[in-house]
Amino acid sequence: MFIFIGKTLYSLMWLFLLFNLICPYPKPANIVANIGLIAFVVTHGLQAWFLSSTMTKQEKQQDKFKVVRLFLFGVFESLSWKDKK
Repeated sequence: MFIFIGKTLYSLMWLFLLFNLICPYPKPANIVANIGLIAFVVTHGLQAWFLSSTMTKQEKQQDKFKVVRLFLFGVFESLSWKDKK
């Protein structure tokens, strides 16, 4: 249940940050949203890059969207893998 709530909140946060690119918020909120989007992309991008660099070719073929899910949901996706094992 905690993981589902976390993934839902991350999805809403991504929508909030990406909506700023389409229809910018007023001045102070715009700057905070841009910094938040940059931080999200950098941290989640590093997590996805680390995962993809440690996966074998067979693992990449078995689950092609594992890196994308990690990029979108971050630590909550990692926790869901732990629960599945």
